[in-house]
Amino acid sequence: MLTAANFVFPLDEGAVDGFFSGHGLQALKLRDATAAAPVLLHSALNRRWGRLLYTLLENYFAGMAVSFHDIPLDLAAGTVFQQAVWRAAATTIPHGAHATYGELARRIGKPGAARAVGTALGANPVSIVVPCHRVLAANNHLGGFSSGLHWKRRLLHLEHIPFSE
Repeated sequence: MLTAANFVFPLDEGAVDGFFSGHGLQALKLRDATAAAPVLLHSALNRRWGRLLYTLLENYFAGMAVSFHDIPLDLAAGTVFQQAVWRAAATTIPHGAHATYGELARRIGKPGAARAVGTALGANPVSIVVPCHRVLAANNHLGGFSSGLHWKRRLLHLEHIPFSE
């Protein structure tokens, strides 16, 4: 979990904590209400990009279809493969839609790499903005989610995406 953040979006059941580098959003994590909050830092970047992200998250959690494409991302911490998976999830799975791990593997030209795609999504540093919650296992089963399946269920319900337990 983040130890320092310069962005916090409060929710009844916790918060969305984030950190912007000089290049864009570097981390965005869902935090339960019982978890310790990161140290809050402030920056000019937070005021500029943070305002836009805050508004987008407000609309998203109000149930509106939102595109996060205007939020610059700093995914430099990921491997080349992870970055390809994250960018494909962000650009090919719109609000309210979903894909399977296998479908996403084919989209990045790596058929048969469904498990590796799942592992890459498990390391996704910017949940929601890179919508790893929209990726399901075969037969629309939940699969995993780094913030916990309770968050994945909530996000899928919010977007009216059907899934199986």
